[in-house]
Amino acid sequence: MTPLDALLTEAGISNHALAECFPGFLTHKTIQKARTGKRPLSRRSQVMVTEALNRVMMPEHPYKRDFLFPRMERTQASESSVPESDSE
Repeated sequence: MTPLDALLTEAGISNHALAECFPGFLTHKTIQKARTGKRPLSRRSQVMVTEALNRVMMPEHPYKRDFLFPRMERTQASESSVPESDSE
């Protein structure tokens, strides 16, 4: 479960409520992709979903994109795929 999905489920907010914030730009499909987290979203889509969530929930402290869409550590993945060289 992604942080976004957990927040929306707990608050009882539907994908449609977020899509209404930016009609024509934010689709139900984009929000579903964001909720599942299985496929990457563009930075622009992440920003729009974050802004829509903040508009609908109106939290005291607005949510940030980095909290809703945590990135995987690329350094760990790249280090494991690089073979070590023997200097001796």
